[in-house]
Amino acid sequence: MKYGQNLQARSVPQWAPYNVDYDALKHLIKTNTTRDAGQAVAIPGQVDTALQRFEAQFFNELSNQHDRVGLFVRSKADEIDRRLQSSKKSLLRLLERCTSRNGKPLSQKRREKFARYDDRIEKCGEEIRLLRRFVKEQKVAFYKILKKYKKWTGSRAVEERFNYEILASPKSFSRTDFDTLHAQYVELISSIRASTPDSSGPITPSSGSRRPSTQNALHEPPQVYWNEYDHGSEADDEPYMISVNADEESSFPGAKAFGYVMSKAFVPVGMMRHWLSPGPAPNERRALLGNNYFDHTDVEDEAYASSSEFPSGYVTHYATFPSVEDQRISRHQETLLLQACIASFGAAFILLLIASILVATGRHKLLLEVDAGVITGVVASLFFALMGFACMLYRTDKLSWFHRLFVLVTFLGVCTLDGMLLVIVAENTAL
Repeated sequence: MKYGQNLQARSVPQWAPYNVDYDALKHLIKTNTTRDAGQAVAIPGQVDTALQRFEAQFFNELSNQHDRVGLFVRSKADEIDRRLQSSKKSLLRLLERCTSRNGKPLSQKRREKFARYDDRIEKCGEEIRLLRRFVKEQKVAFYKILKKYKKWTGSRAVEERFNYEILASPKSFSRTDFDTLHAQYVELISSIRASTPDSSGPITPSSGSRRPSTQNALHEPPQVYWNEYDHGSEADDEPYMISVNADEESSFPGAKAFGYVMSKAFVPVGMMRHWLSPGPAPNERRALLGNNYFDHTDVEDEAYASSSEFPSGYVTHYATFPSVEDQRISRHQETLLLQACIASFGAAFILLLIASILVATGRHKLLLEVDAGVITGVVASLFFALMGFACMLYRTDKLSWFHRLFVLVTFLGVCTLDGMLLVIVAENTAL
């Protein structure tokens, strides 16, 4: 595999945008060293001006790449140094507070602070190691691209100039001293692990979150943030207080009165919904096993006997695989039948209303046409009423007595009113 393809993996993947653009430099060399018909051929014994121009261009590009990488390395090293200094100050303040506790046991909150500082310092040490690896790989990339340039051009001028003017400079990132940062890291990590009181080892922040059911919620540290490194706040142990004015009006004037009126208005709607909703199936609440079966089981088995993962209204089958898909289809059919029942009775009443209007307004005009329209509306109304009643009978859910009685009374009412309209039409025809 070519070096340009695995440079990102050999370096630090999360810092890939700051790597040397090896492929671009390689393409630049190839473009300016490939002989073609449009490029002049240097005369032996004469100065190759094209090569000189390219050497100057390539050196400038190398310098720019070096400066870009160096800027990132310096910024990252300064960031790690600031974080180590801040952690050192915070650790010293915490140790001072711990030494003045007069023999009292260390609180859980301070133990978690020790763990948080330990984790923060460990991250700094990891980034120091990654930064050393990053710098080493960038130096290898520059070495390989200069070697390729010398192979394709046969000139060592750029390599010698770059090594002397750039890499040999004390400001070059290749001469960055990470020993000081590493010494600070070793000093801090040794200090915190040697000074952690009442503990044989550091408490990792993740140790308290592996079993949330066994931990007290009061022991969880509050999640606070630092404006630069997204770490915990270094505030003292004073409690926080939030003041809320309960008497303050938090919405528009009259909101309480409006809410009271709306709550009272929706009471009849809720009652009607409860009456019309189907009751639970008889096998939903029936125990599959005996009543005393679970008296001899383990407490841990309750997690495997829970049916909370199934949708509401579905029956749980413990002896076989859950037939959720079949039950979902059945529930969908029940919903469609309920909606069809309501729509059918609604259409029946609308047609009944239209027929009544025709009888009332067209008594003395166009008697034959009006009577035909009324008879058609009555027949259609009876058809829709019969469809609604059939939808109720076809349902498999256990319906409440009020639901069945309401549908029956509605069906009989539509039939009675349609019969009255037919009697009126017959009387008009006889007259």
